[in-house]
Amino acid sequence: MRSLTASIIAMIMTVAPAQASGGFYAQQATPIWDQIANAPGKSIRIVSPDGRSAATATFIDTEDFLVRIATEGQVGSGSIDIGPGIGSEMLWSPDSKAFFVTTSDDGANGLYRTIVVSGGPDGPKAKDVSGLVRQAFGHPVTCDYREQPNIAGITWLGPRRLLVAAQIINHSNCDSMGTFRAYEVDWRGMRLGRSFDQIAAKRAFGDALGPELKQASDECIRTPQSCWVSTNHPPRDVKPPSASARRRVNTSPAH
Repeated sequence: MRSLTASIIAMIMTVAPAQASGGFYAQQATPIWDQIANAPGKSIRIVSPDGRSAATATFIDTEDFLVRIATEGQVGSGSIDIGPGIGSEMLWSPDSKAFFVTTSDDGANGLYRTIVVSGGPDGPKAKDVSGLVRQAFGHPVTCDYREQPNIAGITWLGPRRLLVAAQIINHSNCDSMGTFRAYEVDWRGMRLGRSFDQIAAKRAFGDALGPELKQASDECIRTPQSCWVSTNHPPRDVKPPSASARRRVNTSPAH
C-alpha cells in the first residue's frame, strides 16, 4: 500500500472504509506522515470501520510542521492539532468511536507519544496515554544520559482497551536500544492492565506489530549484557591494597 500514490489512497478512503496498512509500530495502522509530509495542504482521509465517521489529517505549513486532524460523521465534527506529526500513524477502534495516533515531536527516532481521540458533543477530545505508560516502564536500562522511552500504539483490544509499547529509544548511547515492553491500557479510565515482555508480546500479538517492533532484538532480552554499550559499563577500578596488606607485604621475610 505504501507504493500507491496519495491520490489513489485518498480515492480509496473516500469510497470505502478500508484502511491502508503498514504502520511503523502498528501493522494495521494507516501511515499519516509518510503520505503528507512537507506538502502544505496535503491530506489523507481515513474512514472508520463502520463507514460512518472519518478523520482527515492535513499537513499545515508552519515552522513546526503542524499536522491537524479533522473529524466528521458519527464521531462528531471538529479538529485537533497533534504537533509536528513526524512519523505519525493512526488506527480506528473496532467500534468506530475512537482512534489512536502515534506521533513524534522531534524526529524519526522519537520521542514518540500516543494519544487517543474520541468524539463528543463538543467535538473531538484527545487523551495522551504516554505518561501513564512511561511511569510504569521507568528506566530499565542504562543510557549515557537519561532518555525517555518511545510510547507507541500497537492495536486495539476492544472499544476501550489498547495495547501500547514502551520502547527504549533507538539512540546508540542506550543499552538494548529498540527493545520494548507492551501494556494493556484502559484509555477511558487511564488505568493499566497486564504487561508483556518483548518475547511474550511477539508471541501473543506478532501479527499486530509493525516492523519497528518485530525487528527488536530478542537476544537483548535473553542476554542483556550482549547489548550493553561499553561506555555505559566501564571496567571496575582495581582497588589499591589496604594499609594492613601493605604492612604484611613489607614485613614478609626475604627468601
